[in-house]
Amino acid sequence: MKKLSNSNGNFEYELLDQKQPVVDLRDQLAGLYSSPFADILWWELRDLSLINNGYYKLFYYEQSVLKHIILFKYSAELPGKIIVLTHTFKISSENIENISCILFYEFDKLQQIIFENIFEPKPKKLPKMVFERGLNDIVIFLPDTLDTYMKSLGMSTRKKIRLIQNRIAKDFPDFKVHYNENGDILFKQIERLISLNKDRMIVTGKKSFLTDTDCKLLYQYASTSGFGLLCLCTIDDKIIGGTINYVIGEHAYMHVISHDNSYNKYSIGQIALFNATKYLIEEKNIKYYHLMSGSQDYKFRHGGIYHDRYIFWVFRNNGVHYFWRKTMSSFKENGRKYKARLRTNKIINSFFIKLEKIKMKIQGV
Repeated sequence: MKKLSNSNGNFEYELLDQKQPVVDLRDQLAGLYSSPFADILWWELRDLSLINNGYYKLFYYEQSVLKHIILFKYSAELPGKIIVLTHTFKISSENIENISCILFYEFDKLQQIIFENIFEPKPKKLPKMVFERGLNDIVIFLPDTLDTYMKSLGMSTRKKIRLIQNRIAKDFPDFKVHYNENGDILFKQIERLISLNKDRMIVTGKKSFLTDTDCKLLYQYASTSGFGLLCLCTIDDKIIGGTINYVIGEHAYMHVISHDNSYNKYSIGQIALFNATKYLIEEKNIKYYHLMSGSQDYKFRHGGIYHDRYIFWVFRNNGVHYFWRKTMSSFKENGRKYKARLRTNKIINSFFIKLEKIKMKIQGV
């Protein structure tokens, strides 16, 4: 084990290259980060170049206790940049600085390191580091019981959940909700949910970024990772809606939600989301249900709250790379502040609220 020190003190690390596999690395990553996006299998399915070129593994210790495992892509053809693969996890700014110190020490031509989608509500500004808010994650903090969860929702939401569930049960006696996990997940189920998602996006005037390749990858990951969970709504055994989720530790992630446009008046998507939430509380003891990015109104009605994610750029020195990123981030942040000031204007804010209501009516949620 190697040792290194910087302004934050001393720390230890192990750096393994592409040819040094670690058998239990997946279990360690899942335990540390409770995120599918920190899983080797996820990245190997998403990025075929990893299979051919491999990836480096950095084990970061503090006082001989393993704190982080960092997977990253590094190419001798492009030696100036490292992209960290493990993301959507919490890590302090100090640990990012320490890990960057190791990487700059090990790779002498390296100029910048990129950490994407880091959960860090109050990032600390450090020298030669630029950060900016990226996509928001919307998270439901789940209580111990379904009753407590229902009481946390607004009165109109509770009423609507009961109404739409009773309505569809009355109009379609064969309506059922199923839960499939891991090896019980079938390709045709994933394919159906993604197809419904695409159709739904077309109706709402949006474009789905899910492709046929994504369909295969989602099936491979959901069925073989040990983390997959489908919530399926069916009528006469035909899937009319549902969610594709991953469950790791106390965290669950909703990757896809969809419903059949033929059943718009029943808000099948919301029925699927509610039943998925119910299952996570009662059967899985999940504490955090991540609804991912996208500020759709139904996510907030079901108890979701914003959780910031950040992008960190760490630079070797205050050279041209640092100056360029700092300038671009400043433009972006000032633009965000300008938009925020516009929203404080009563007339403009009223316009935005009306526009949002019109959008929600069109979407049928």
